[in-house]
Amino acid sequence: MSKLSTGIFGAVLATGMLVAQSVQAAPAKLTAASFLPLQISFGWPFKSFVDDVNQRCSGLVSIDVLPPGAIKAFEQPNALKTGVIDMMSGPPTYYQGSILEGDAFTIADMPVSEMRKTGAMDYMNDLHRKNLNAEMLTYFGDGVPFHIYLNKPAKNNRFDDLVIRTTPIYKTLLEELGATTVTTPPPEVATALERGTVDGYGWPIWGIAEFGWHKHTKYRVEPSFFKVVVAILMNQDKWKSLNGEQQGCLKAAVADFEAKWPSMVDDYTAKELKIQNDAGIQPIDFGADFKERAKEIYWKALASKEPESIAKLRKMLNED
Repeated sequence: MSKLSTGIFGAVLATGMLVAQSVQAAPAKLTAASFLPLQISFGWPFKSFVDDVNQRCSGLVSIDVLPPGAIKAFEQPNALKTGVIDMMSGPPTYYQGSILEGDAFTIADMPVSEMRKTGAMDYMNDLHRKNLNAEMLTYFGDGVPFHIYLNKPAKNNRFDDLVIRTTPIYKTLLEELGATTVTTPPPEVATALERGTVDGYGWPIWGIAEFGWHKHTKYRVEPSFFKVVVAILMNQDKWKSLNGEQQGCLKAAVADFEAKWPSMVDDYTAKELKIQNDAGIQPIDFGADFKERAKEIYWKALASKEPESIAKLRKMLNED
C-alpha cells in the first residue's frame, strides 16, 4: 500500500472512530409520563427519581416528564408499550388488562429489597417484557397502606347499603362485604361525596386532602390493608438501545432510590395523618383480622383468573 493510500486509510479510520465515539457518547433523551402530577402524593417520588437521574447521569441519560394531561393516566401504559413514551410511573392496577399479576405486589407485605432476593422482581419483569414491552426498573409505595374512607357509619363491620368509589384493587373486597361499587375518576370524587352519589372511597393514607376529599369524609376504616405499588417502567426497546454505561447509571439510580425510600415514608405519612385528624376523621375498627381477610379475598380473586402465575408469585412473596 502506498504512503498516500495508507494516509487516506488512516484518515478514514480515524474519522470513523471519532464518529463512533460521538454516537456512543450521545446522551439518551427519554420522554416520560406520570399518572399523577409531580407535585403531589405519588407524583413527587417519581420526580425525586427523575431529578437524581438527570444529575448523576448527566451526559449519559436525561429524562423529560410530560406535563399533566398530555397523555391520560389510563392511556400511558399503551403509550409506553408502543414507544410513544420511553418511561412511565403508574400503578399496575392501571394496566391490569395487560398484566393482572401486577396487583400481587400490592397484597404482599414483602418490600422490594426482599422481592429482588426471592426472584419475584425478576419474574414480574419477565411478565412486563412479554405483555407490555416494558422493563420494570423498580416500584415505590412500600409502607404506604390503603384504607376505606366513609361519610356514613358502617354497621357490623360491613358496607351494606353503602355506595363506594373503587378501583380493581379493592372492588372484590368491597362487594364481598356488601358495598355497591362505582368507578369515578379522582377529580370527580369530591363532587360525588358532596352530592351523596357515593358514600365513601378507597384510597391510600396519603393524598386525600389534595383532592379536597377530607372535607367530606367522616370515618376511616382501620386497620389499613394492602400497600401502594407505583411502578417505574421503561419501554423495552428503548432500554435495549442504551449502552452499558447508560443502563448502569440508571441501575445505580434505582438502587439509591430503593435504599432511600423507607426514610422518605414516615414523615410524609405523619403529615397526612395529622391532616386527617385535624379534619375530624374518626377511625372505625373493623377488627384485627380485617387486613388478613382483605388479602385472602384478593388473592383468591387473582388466582381465579391466572392460577398458575399467581400461585408462583404467592410462593415467591411468602404469602402461600
